[in-house]
Amino acid sequence: MKHTKQELIRFFLWLRNGFCFCTSWFLILILGWHFVCGKPMVSAAFLTQMLVFAFGGVLIFNLFFTRLLIIKWTFEKRLLFFILSVSIYESFWFYRLGIFSIKGTAVQWFVFVGIVLVLYAICMLGYRIYSRKQGDLYTQALQKYQTQTRKKSAE
Repeated sequence: MKHTKQELIRFFLWLRNGFCFCTSWFLILILGWHFVCGKPMVSAAFLTQMLVFAFGGVLIFNLFFTRLLIIKWTFEKRLLFFILSVSIYESFWFYRLGIFSIKGTAVQWFVFVGIVLVLYAICMLGYRIYSRKQGDLYTQALQKYQTQTRKKSAE
């Protein structure tokens, strides 16, 4: 029960923090885009859709990366299914917001899939490097402990 309560607290904490972070960045990007294009206003309807889009993306992230619903998956499995889910979700919203045209060309889809695959590869590379460093630190600590234990038992 305590584990579930902690995960629920983490889930809502991440939901709040992620939503605030995404909303802030999307707002900065939208305002920058409107400034560059010389558009004087951003519609309330567009901002509302942006908020719903950000909330949904953060919700998907939390469902995969907290242990509230999915308990035993490895990081690699979580990341894979998150990337697949969020790519479908983004595609839907990019069409809805008008970022993608009604019928995407092969080039648009190739660029989108390419960006997703490159970002996925970067995440996996970072995770492998991090895991290797953590494994080395654990091995060193274990060897140090074994050396100390041998010295104490020899005395």
